Amino acid sequence: MDEGRGSKQQVTTPAALDRFSTFPSGWISDLARLSPNQEPTVAAECRAHALRHPFGRSPGARRSRLSPEVAAIPRSTMRIPLTIAILSALAAPVTHAIEIDERSTALLVLGLAISPTAVAGDLEPPAYASNLRRTVQLDGAGGQRFAIEDRMRHYKVPGVSVAIVEGCRVVDARGFGYATPEGRPVRPETVFQAGSVSKVVASAGALTLVEDGLLLLDEDVSRHLGGWALPRTEAFDHSPVTLRQLLTHSAGLTVAGFNGYPVGARLPTLTEILEGKPPANTGPVQIETKPGTRWSYSGGGFMVMQAMMEEASQKSFQDLMREQVLLPAGMQHSVYHPLNEGSAVVDAATGTQADGTPIQGGWLQNPEYAAAGLWSSPSDLSRFAIELVRSMRGEKGALLEPGSAREMMRRQIGDWGLGLEVSPDGVPVKFSHTGATIGYRTLWLMFPETCQGATIMINADEGMALAYEVARGIADQYRWPDPMVSEHVAYIATTQEVSNLFIGTYQLRNFPAERFQVERRPGGDLTWSRLGRGHKHLVASSRDQLLSPDSGMRLVALERAEGTGIVDTLELRFPGGINIAERVKP
Repeated sequence: MDEGRGSKQQVTTPAALDRFSTFPSGWISDLARLSPNQEPTVAAECRAHALRHPFGRSPGARRSRLSPEVAAIPRSTMRIPLTIAILSALAAPVTHAIEIDERSTALLVLGLAISPTAVAGDLEPPAYASNLRRTVQLDGAGGQRFAIEDRMRHYKVPGVSVAIVEGCRVVDARGFGYATPEGRPVRPETVFQAGSVSKVVASAGALTLVEDGLLLLDEDVSRHLGGWALPRTEAFDHSPVTLRQLLTHSAGLTVAGFNGYPVGARLPTLTEILEGKPPANTGPVQIETKPGTRWSYSGGGFMVMQAMMEEASQKSFQDLMREQVLLPAGMQHSVYHPLNEGSAVVDAATGTQADGTPIQGGWLQNPEYAAAGLWSSPSDLSRFAIELVRSMRGEKGALLEPGSAREMMRRQIGDWGLGLEVSPDGVPVKFSHTGATIGYRTLWLMFPETCQGATIMINADEGMALAYEVARGIADQYRWPDPMVSEHVAYIATTQEVSNLFIGTYQLRNFPAERFQVERRPGGDLTWSRLGRGHKHLVASSRDQLLSPDSGMRLVALERAEGTGIVDTLELRFPGGINIAERVKP
């Protein structure tokens, strides 16, 4: 251990230091750019306003709420007040323990904080890292607690990053494995594609515009779409679409998700995405079912929301989100634009396909920003979750007004609030969302009553099952309100005779293009895969049923060939749905 690391642990606890351990080192030079007459005013004003107040509320009022002296600081250095504000708010043990001037304290903390891996690296591995649990535990099998390294190999996952929230503080943030094929390790500040968790952050941005009076939750969106009009068939001519419906996936719109674009390819504009015109690789966003009548997941709806936000604010979505959400929430490593377009973020994880090979070019670009375009870190997303809880509690300077936050968390259709999933009645209150772009998986969850939660980000297609295994380990260590109990299932030997009854290729009855295989892999494992991608280990719970202990998926025999007993038709059961599948004849 070097002297710097030793002294760091003497001035504050690792848990306290973790809350500000990922500030860009470039902010030290920002502080140095303050003139002597600016410095005391900026420090005092930001200390008084804490984390959020240097930026006020509405886009037009944020800088005007600062004193004239502070407001005169150039836009490029507006990060300075936020830096000092967060340091002043979060580093109290340091400032109280060391009697030095404010600027020296801030510089000292920043100097100590720019190496976040030192915090994690100096500690013993966390208990959860050797106590992962699968979705299903097999009765009598034994040895069903796993080390994270073993499960990463099992899923062909190169890297995992985890941030844990306890008592409204990020108490642990660390990486496991590698961010790149060259062997660069995952660090707490390494960024990943957040996938659909982008929607949650964008939803908070939309709600700030509602608070500012620029948008209304229950107003027809057509008032804020500029020169573009949402296509309507005759059947829905008089059916208004509202922002509330967009946020709850009940607007009846098309385009569930997006495919990404190779690095270097021309990216479609927002209008091209909405209209489904080249180079957009998805169809047009349009009304498919009567708005407000049922839940149907639509990333396209969030692109309509992005258009509304830009029109209402007269700002680009990227600038708007940076001012309204990312900076006020302390998400200093998060960006809503492709990394090859001038981003200062360089510590990005390379995406990995289901077979374990890295994506050419490192990742695919996602210009559908509100729906899937956020790059972020687990610490940033956990800070955002904390801000939502603070907002719900009505704490001073929180990201949203209490009414907005509580409305966001209210179940409105199915298990959905405004932009996120909310737990059903009768179980511990939780808000959450998952994210999946090609090569990345994210699990983001929070228990607001105890302000506990975690964000887990993985740079692999087959990472979601692992993310939940990590979450179960964390739930055990930190005693979450929901213990995320694994299902216990009896099983029988998966003999060759049993395997032969199921081995083959199947297609979904209602979606014939969707096919999967049950096969025995070299080494003897029976697996399920989609067109050879993402092999899931299977065991037999009976002669009529196979299951995946990793995901909880089941294959249940419905019809068998006469004489042989070979399965011809089966039921594919998985969390969230059931499909009938039929054997594809040779």
